[in-house]
Amino acid sequence: MNDTWCKLYATVKTNEFQTIQDNLAKSTDLAIITVDYKGSPLTAHSECSKFCRQIRKLPEYAILCEKCDAYGGLEAAKTKEPFIYLCHANIIDVAVPIIVNDMYLGGIMAGQIRLAPNESKSKIEQIYRESNLEILFDLDPDLKKDYYDLPTISLNKIEATAKILETICKYMVQNPSEKLLDEIVNSVEVIHQNQEWTSSTNEILLKPAILYIDKNFSRKITLKQLAHACNISESYFSRLFAKCFGKNVTDYINDIRIEKAKVLLSNPDMTVNYISRFCGFEDSSYFIKRFKKFTGVTPQEFRKVLGGNEIHR
Repeated sequence: MNDTWCKLYATVKTNEFQTIQDNLAKSTDLAIITVDYKGSPLTAHSECSKFCRQIRKLPEYAILCEKCDAYGGLEAAKTKEPFIYLCHANIIDVAVPIIVNDMYLGGIMAGQIRLAPNESKSKIEQIYRESNLEILFDLDPDLKKDYYDLPTISLNKIEATAKILETICKYMVQNPSEKLLDEIVNSVEVIHQNQEWTSSTNEILLKPAILYIDKNFSRKITLKQLAHACNISESYFSRLFAKCFGKNVTDYINDIRIEKAKVLLSNPDMTVNYISRFCGFEDSSYFIKRFKKFTGVTPQEFRKVLGGNEIHR
């Protein structure tokens, strides 16, 4: 894999590309770095901000920085187009994918800027919930100054820069020799590792929410609780969850509750109303409706199949 990437960047003359990257960073006020599909750097970081250098020295925040980079690249890989997002420090970042024959090989990561004060962030997705930086700023006034020294840029300029980076990415993959591209595209290792990384990354990210649902299925569960458990924003959690499981969070939770109810229905000492409440359904009629939709029969009919008779009290 590394050998393939070395050949790719040797073909497009890495030194010249580094110069292009450096000059682009200076002209746009964005910090820029090129990474492989795992997020490992392939170029030196151009114009990395003092704030980001400092915050990455703090272990708990460095982890969040790395996760933001990884999931930003992942989103760009999925959509196959530039992905503009807010990191945990409420800073704008952009991930631009390098795609060859529908296969994600890496990307150009840019950003470390703040949105111009007069512009709304409502259209920009925040992957990880915002860090409480005020605590850090109180402890380190210099860090606060570094944060507010970050360049502020309009959303239009960010989008225009993302288009330029996208054009550069396309140039990078169009110019290598046909033989080299065949080597990359036909590499079983690249395909296998890329798919494994995507699935395992999503599983790791969503696992805290799955564990939370399994442990608290009988209680009221909110989207905010699940997103907080995964340390990501609610909007990103909802979208990623639907992609991974093919259903929204509410349907998933209700399906889990029905599975739990099916087990409890084998106990004739438990009434349907009790099981409904125990499994987190406040309305027993909705529970019966949901149960029939999920299994094709009512809870009472399901119980008869199991051979149990409910004891009414």
